[in-house]
Amino acid sequence: MVNENRAVRTVRKKKRRKKRYILRIFLIILICAGIYYVTHIDYFNITGIAVIGNKEISDEEIRELSGLHTGDSLFDVYPFFVQKKIRNNLYIADVNVNRKLPNEVEIIVAERSGKAQVAFGKKYVVTDNEGTVLEVSDKIRKVTLIKGIEAQEAETGRKIKVNDADAWKRNMEIVRVMEENDLYFKKIRIKGENVKAYIYDKLVCEGKYDDVIRNIENDALKLVVYDLYQKGIEKGVINIGSNNYCSFTP
Repeated sequence: MVNENRAVRTVRKKKRRKKRYILRIFLIILICAGIYYVTHIDYFNITGIAVIGNKEISDEEIRELSGLHTGDSLFDVYPFFVQKKIRNNLYIADVNVNRKLPNEVEIIVAERSGKAQVAFGKKYVVTDNEGTVLEVSDKIRKVTLIKGIEAQEAETGRKIKVNDADAWKRNMEIVRVMEENDLYFKKIRIKGENVKAYIYDKLVCEGKYDDVIRNIENDALKLVVYDLYQKGIEKGVINIGSNNYCSFTP
C-alpha cells in the first residue's frame, strides 16, 4: 500500500513538472513573440542611413553595398554582417556600423588613400600607395594619372605589375608626398630626372625630381599654387628650382 502511494505521488510530481516545463516553454515563446512584435513596429523602422568619412565612394554606393534600406527594422540590422559586405569593396580600409535608436543607422568608413592610376590597354588601373590594385575601370577616375607607365598585370587585391618598376616607385613617392602636404596633381610624368606634374590641364609644375619632392615637403610649391588659385589662374608653368625656389611663367 505504501509503495502504491509513493508511485502515485511520483506520477503526480512528474505530471506537475511536465506542466511547469510546458508552461515555461509557452512563456518563452510568448516573450519572444512579444519582443519580435515590439521591435518590428513602425516606430523602429529605418528612416535614415548616414554615411560618414567617405570621399571617393558615394553615399549611394556604400548604402548599396550595405544591403540596408529605409523601412527595414532597425533590429534586423546586424553590424558584423553589414561591415563584412561593405569591406568587399577594396576602396574601404575600415568600416563601423552603429544602430542609432529609434530608427537610424550610421556607417563610418575609412577609405584607402594615396590612389593613382595607370593605363592598362584601353582600361585604367587604380591602386593605393602600396600598389595594390583597387579597381580596373573602363573610364579614367578622379585620381592622379601616371603617364609614361603602363600596367602589365592587374588583378584586384594584388600588387600591380608595370613596365618600369623603378619609375613607378618614384611616381608613387611624389603621390605620397603630395597627399601628405595637401596638394593634388591631376597627372604626373617623369622622364629621367625631369618631372612634369599637372595641377590643371594647362597649369604644370616642372623641375628635377629631388627639387620637386623638397619643394612639396617644405610647402614652397603649395604657397605658389594657393596664390594662383586665389587669382583664378589655371594656365602657365611653375618652375621648381633648388634652394626652396619656385617661379611662375604665364
